[in-house]
Amino acid sequence: MITISRLRTEKMGGWTRLVADISSDEQRNDKETTIWVAVKEDDEHLLTTDVYNMFLFLPVYMSMYYNTDLHISGKVSKKLYRNIVDYVVPIMGYFSNKLNPTININVDGFKECEGEHNVIGTGISCGVDCLATIYKYFEKEDDPDYKLNALFMLNCGWHGKYGLETTRELFEERCEYNRKAANDMNLPLIMVDSNLHAFLPNLGDQASYFAIYTCVFAMERAISKYYLSSSYSYAEVIKYGYFSRDRDWSEFGDPMALPLMETEECQIVSDGCQYSRAEKTEMIADWAISQKYLNVCCKNDSKENDSTCHKCVRTLLPLEAMGKTG
Repeated sequence: MITISRLRTEKMGGWTRLVADISSDEQRNDKETTIWVAVKEDDEHLLTTDVYNMFLFLPVYMSMYYNTDLHISGKVSKKLYRNIVDYVVPIMGYFSNKLNPTININVDGFKECEGEHNVIGTGISCGVDCLATIYKYFEKEDDPDYKLNALFMLNCGWHGKYGLETTRELFEERCEYNRKAANDMNLPLIMVDSNLHAFLPNLGDQASYFAIYTCVFAMERAISKYYLSSSYSYAEVIKYGYFSRDRDWSEFGDPMALPLMETEECQIVSDGCQYSRAEKTEMIADWAISQKYLNVCCKNDSKENDSTCHKCVRTLLPLEAMGKTG
């Protein structure tokens, strides 16, 4: 059994961690005794300490992966718990034969999260997908219930392996680049650190999205809506989703599962599935922010576009076809 207990906050070097103890009877691939998500001390008011909802994501994946039950020694949202147990776990079971959908998830009761729930956010990387989301829900959106008011940079797997100095350096460099774009939009950029990528280091896109969900719900007392930019259209998911089994959860499961991963106050919205990549590229082509900051390169650690890698080329081709490269 994997057990999560003793949720608390701890200060460390200008950061505040939301941390809990993690233990298990079975041998795991990691050596961690705590599981944590952290923000800068100025942002510590975002962290959620009264419910354990954040542990209904990555720890559930871990329990299914290690074929063992999960016990959360705290209270969670009844709505989220029932949706995870009744619907999301079976979807995860279809996603991979390595995940056991018959494990038990036990909690110590139910409670709705207290807080203001006034943050509407999304991640920023200055790629096509995220800029399309930001353009739609910040530049063009007028409804305050949907309009973005914060941007996030998460360190939970996309900048390298946990514990490496190069991972930390790349995360901070990318934060500084994206902060310039955030400043031009007059939006706060919230840095979020974690050790979530230490737990299933070799699974990549199979499990990494569950680390994102964990980060978001660690800040549930503040976040009411979080747009998660999708790389895939609904048409692509319908056509190719089955072939992503055991490889890419976002292509296989996000459109089905994300509407279920919500509490009474907080939801993650899969955005971008309603467009093709070419449509998103056209959407942002004339926007000053994307013209200045668009960064899609896969060869230069997102520091600058080299215009020759496959990600650069697949972005340049539709722009050229639209007459937007001159």
